[in-house]
Amino acid sequence: MSDNELDFTNKILDWVIQNTKYIVIGVIIGIAIPLAWNYLEFKKEKQNIIASDLYSQLIENHNNSNFDSDIEKQILDEHDGTIYELLSKFILSKEEFEKKNYTLSKKYLEDIIDLDINKSYNDLAKIKISLINIEEKNYDEALKYLDMVKMQEAFKQVLLEMKGDIYKFKGDKVKSLEFYNKALEATATNKENLLMKQNSVKN
Repeated sequence: MSDNELDFTNKILDWVIQNTKYIVIGVIIGIAIPLAWNYLEFKKEKQNIIASDLYSQLIENHNNSNFDSDIEKQILDEHDGTIYELLSKFILSKEEFEKKNYTLSKKYLEDIIDLDINKSYNDLAKIKISLINIEEKNYDEALKYLDMVKMQEAFKQVLLEMKGDIYKFKGDKVKSLEFYNKALEATATNKENLLMKQNSVKN
């Protein structure tokens, strides 16, 4: 080995000795970060599996008309802010709607909008709130919520048909017919039902 190479090697060794503490810290951080990340991902995945199981039980109980408040509480307390909380609130809102407990049903849907996890779910919650308002004969409030739906094109036929229904209930046959006509133009499905509604406001 030449003197230049030896000198360069000695400089590297000196640098390593002087910076051993920082090298060790760097190695530890380099190992710890991926391990911590993997642990957090594992923990998150485990929580999702638990939440998924609870949600499945909630659906099964709902289908069998077997209400279990413990499952509801566990999902809402331990998995808040997740997609499973959101989906569970749709189920719980439906249960309350069927019991004609419209205030609580609406509250679950408002919670979904506040969670703001997904635009489609937000819009679906607004449509369902509008349906509750129709049941309560709050027709102007129902129209307000339909106008708040951001994905107007995606829900076009539903929104138009619902507006036709609302104006029919309000006694405005001209407006009702206008929206039923637009709904018929917007869809290739459910036309028979729409035609019946259209005919009901023509005379």
